[in-house]
Amino acid sequence: MDTRGRLRPATQRVAWVSLFLMTMALSGCGQKTTPEPTVAVQAKTPRPTFTPVATDTPLPTATTVPTATPVPTTATPEPTSTPDALINPLTGLRVSDPALLERRVLAVRVGNDASIRPQEGLGQAEIVYEEIMEGWTLTRFTAIYYAHNAERIRPIRSARLVSLAIAPQYDAALVHSGASDKIRWYISQADFVDLDQYFHEAPYGVLEGYDWRGRMYTSVAAVHDYLVATGQETGEKVEGYLFDAAVPPGDAAESVAIPYPELCKVDWAYDAEKGRYSREVQSEPHLDALDGEQIGAENVVVLYAPHEKTDIVEDSLGSTAIDIQLEGSGRVQVFRDGVKIEGAWRQPGEGELIQFYGQDGDPLALKPGQTWIEMVPPDYLVSSE
Repeated sequence: MDTRGRLRPATQRVAWVSLFLMTMALSGCGQKTTPEPTVAVQAKTPRPTFTPVATDTPLPTATTVPTATPVPTTATPEPTSTPDALINPLTGLRVSDPALLERRVLAVRVGNDASIRPQEGLGQAEIVYEEIMEGWTLTRFTAIYYAHNAERIRPIRSARLVSLAIAPQYDAALVHSGASDKIRWYISQADFVDLDQYFHEAPYGVLEGYDWRGRMYTSVAAVHDYLVATGQETGEKVEGYLFDAAVPPGDAAESVAIPYPELCKVDWAYDAEKGRYSREVQSEPHLDALDGEQIGAENVVVLYAPHEKTDIVEDSLGSTAIDIQLEGSGRVQVFRDGVKIEGAWRQPGEGELIQFYGQDGDPLALKPGQTWIEMVPPDYLVSSE
């Protein structure tokens, strides 16, 4: 039973614990042993802790390190929800059918290897988070779907530590294909719905013509059908953001350059006619293969957060997981309407939705529409002009 009174999908955790015990039994002295009885999963921990590891991969440095905006010490009013039941709290836009807002949010892990672009379905997500992967050569996405639909989302990839920080903010079902052993264990102890393809094959498919990095897919409809069939859908409306169509004051920012690793270097260019930013990767338009259109967003949010090295090995090269710390507060830049607004992000409490505030301490309003959240280390020099 989770913290909101719903039954949790315990079967996948029991299966994982059983698999772990059987593996341990088979590894001993080459003799046959009788598996131990399945044991109850131990109580979840509030947040994973890791053995401190000295950083041996230099992080990108900037000539001038931006100064973090201090979080206001005085109490500030939280953004209030709109009374309009047809407003999507994640976009600020009206939906045609209120039933769309009675579904569970989906947090879908999507790959960004250069060889598998263009992806499918990213352009339909309400919110997309981008993160740096272990090894510091690639980025990966968590695409958030609520009222929006995507006929196909591809390629589905594995979860990482940051999934434990993003999914609870939306009470989302985490949609992914596998994870390292230790990450799987942490996920099994969490309160959100986990739809690891390893344990839940039904909503997933394989698309021929791609290697293992690009072939796994699903759809918004397939995942919701599975949630309904397994009794894990929800009728609770999620918390959202503050939206305002009025153009706020700020510095001109018609272009934004984010110095991610070379294979995933990002540029955003403001299109005044469309009123949104268009995305480029490696100096080429980033397209969505579903419709061939360039991916765009009304809001580009650059969220600065500590990126800590851990001892969790994630791949055959020995690269270790990055712990992006999304608890507490830090610096944020919001780009909308061709302007840049400096401010601070703050998570009100464990697992709660991160909100954005201006330098005056008042909540920052996003422009109604889609949002990309670019997570970067505190010393990244994101340029705009």
